[in-house]
Amino acid sequence: MTSAESHCGRPVRWDLISSRRGSTVWKGVGPTASVALKVGQGDGVPITSREITVAERMPGHSPLIASRRTETISWLITPWQDGPSTWDVFRTVRTIHQGTREARDAAIDLCLAVADLHRRGWVHGDLQPAHAIHTKTRVQLIDCTWATSPALAPSRIFRGGLPHLLAPELAAEIEAGHRPVKVTPAAETYTLAATLWRSVTGRWPFDYTATANAEGPITGPRARQLIAGGQLPPALAPQWPALLSALRTVMAAPAEARPSAHDLALLIPDGPL
Repeated sequence: MTSAESHCGRPVRWDLISSRRGSTVWKGVGPTASVALKVGQGDGVPITSREITVAERMPGHSPLIASRRTETISWLITPWQDGPSTWDVFRTVRTIHQGTREARDAAIDLCLAVADLHRRGWVHGDLQPAHAIHTKTRVQLIDCTWATSPALAPSRIFRGGLPHLLAPELAAEIEAGHRPVKVTPAAETYTLAATLWRSVTGRWPFDYTATANAEGPITGPRARQLIAGGQLPPALAPQWPALLSALRTVMAAPAEARPSAHDLALLIPDGPL
């Protein structure tokens, strides 16, 4: 693509990163820079088109280098974000069962990035461990397709994000059939805490063991039903007890009393790791 060559130099090598549900992502690497190319076809066309709209409006979004929308294909090119995801940063924590200074700093940086987004009137809508990249200068939120603001209404094809990380009140609204799905800052702060829980432990925040024994594996939609019902016990894990305690405090609070993303940053323990 000419746009990619103008940004990266020639030649550009394209590496396939992912392909699912009508959306394909490539990394383009040139002599001077790298880019991400996302292409939507079939069911992926409206999803990628929505992401283009978000990229044009959302503060802090990786800048658009080029984009195009038609009835049959949509695509966008943005700079490639170099750095580990939140999931990658916490790999050592999951392995050695204790905190690290890098992980603590990353947790705070992620909370502050989400807090800044909320302060500007936006929510990401689909936070999860792979959707934040810790670059040398900042946390870059990616896969922002479902982001909303007062000036950008939620999409009716959005189904709420990863079910295992949903705030109970949002899961209940989705199960009740409320559409479009509207993610509030309070619900997103729950998902932020659940995202960190998942990154620290490698597990979901709730214990599905008893239900899974009776029903077999718990799928995403069934997990959403169980979370909405509020009957699942919290999961237990051995890693970094002080951080997990802070995360559990946030997830256990009702929506109206839930700490903000900024408050969560202040709760990240600064004691022995």
